[in-house]
This record gives sequence, structure tokens and C-alpha cells, in this order.
Amino acid sequence: MPKKKVEEIFDKYAKGYSTGEFAPCLYEHVARTAMSFADDITWHYLQKYTPIDKNSYILDAGGGDGYWAQKFIELGYSEIVIADISQGMLDQARERLNKLSHKHNTQFIKADITDMREFRSNTFDYLFSQYDAVSLCMDPQKALLEFGRISKQGAYVVVSLDTKFRRVPEFIEAKQLEAVRRLLKTNVSVEFGFPQYNLRWEELSDYYEMAGLEVVETVGTPVFMHQVSESVMKELEQDPEVRKELLAIEMEYCTDKSLINNAGHLQMIGRKK
Repeated sequence: MPKKKVEEIFDKYAKGYSTGEFAPCLYEHVARTAMSFADDITWHYLQKYTPIDKNSYILDAGGGDGYWAQKFIELGYSEIVIADISQGMLDQARERLNKLSHKHNTQFIKADITDMREFRSNTFDYLFSQYDAVSLCMDPQKALLEFGRISKQGAYVVVSLDTKFRRVPEFIEAKQLEAVRRLLKTNVSVEFGFPQYNLRWEELSDYYEMAGLEVVETVGTPVFMHQVSESVMKELEQDPEVRKELLAIEMEYCTDKSLINNAGHLQMIGRKK
């Protein structure tokens, strides 16, 4: 599918993206995400590697509506760039961040993460790309090469995307065996009207190394909770103590590489050599 089509889809659904009003899924039983757990684990590791200097230059690559950029601004970081292929998403990000009381100097740049000619080499002190931009670009290797190029030596690069095996049981439940065969053979799945390229942690690690990024941590977000039915998970999350215990379980096992390839998302942290 041409990138222009993906851009149009995200432009169309940009206003409802933050509330979950996105393009309808093509299949039933697909996309069990346990997103609150994914968010908590993701944010833990994003914060773990943030620069000490609050004036550090940070890139949110494929930053969408600015959800993660807002969290960094609220931590006191002010020099942030949000890059996204969708102007509609950038407009939503601008609207979101303009409401903040925190001072910040955020730039909104329309850009393709596989060809970030808008940025010079060795520009950013910290770079992150969360929740699937690297999958949606359909060329993770090129995206990682660009991330490595535009990051400064010693900078951390954090990427999150869907794992290859996450949706195999979901597709089976939906009786979509052709989708299973396609995913296992090509790494490609199509759930929302556009393709995305899903990875095993070993493949993403290879792309990091090719980009001159030393992998320092690999995380599954989450490794267990997305396998629980949504109705049961919703009930369990209503009890704060139960949820706290479940999150503690996730945090204990989320870096176990024997579990990560079946996690909801794969998060990888690398450091430019």
C-alpha cells in the first residue's frame, strides 16, 4: 500500500485517535492490547533512559497526537520535536500541547521516518518511536538506519512495535488462517485496512546493530496481560490492589526474552556507539 494511503487513513481518524475511535478492525477477536499495562511498562523504560539535562534535544519519531511528548514536557523537557507522516496527527499534537501550562518549545515536522532528510546527522540527544510507527513504515531497517544517523553519539534510541507472534492466536480465534499464514511467512499483518511489518526481538536487534546502536535492554509490553480476555481484564483492573500486583508480575518478567516474542509489544532500547 502506498504511504500516501496510510497517511490519509491517519489524517481521517486523527481527531478520535486518543479516545480509541480509530479505523475499525477487519476481524473479530483481534487486537487484545491490555493497553494500560503496555503504557505503564513503556513509560517506565522511556523514563529510565531519559537524559539528565532537561534542555536535551528530543525527537518523538512517528509521534502521532503528542501523547508521549506531553509526558516528557510534564517532566520538564522543553526542546522536543514531533515528527509524523500525518499532518492530521500533527495538528492534534499541536492542539494537545498548546493546552499545557508547562513551557516548551515543541516543533511539529511532517516527515517520513524512513527518510528524515529534514534532520542533520548527529542532531538528537534522545530519540523514541512508540507504538508501531516503525511497523507502519513497512521498512524497519531503513527507519533504524535513520534513527542511528540523526542521533548523537551516546544517545539512547527507544523503539516500540508489535511483535510478530502476538496476533497468531487472535487470527486463529477469528478463523483467519490465511492471515496467520501471511504473517508467519512475510511478517506482515493487515487489521485496520493498511499493512504493518511485525518483528521478533532478534530481527529488531539486528537492525539496531546495523544502525550502529548497541542494544542495552529488550522489553515485552506486556508479556502476560494481553493474553487475558478483555472482559476479565477490565474486571480485574477495577481493584487497585489487584492491578498493582498484576503490574508487579509484568515488571518482573517483561525482560525475559523467552516471553518477549509473544508479548503485546516489543520495546527495545539502544545506545549509539
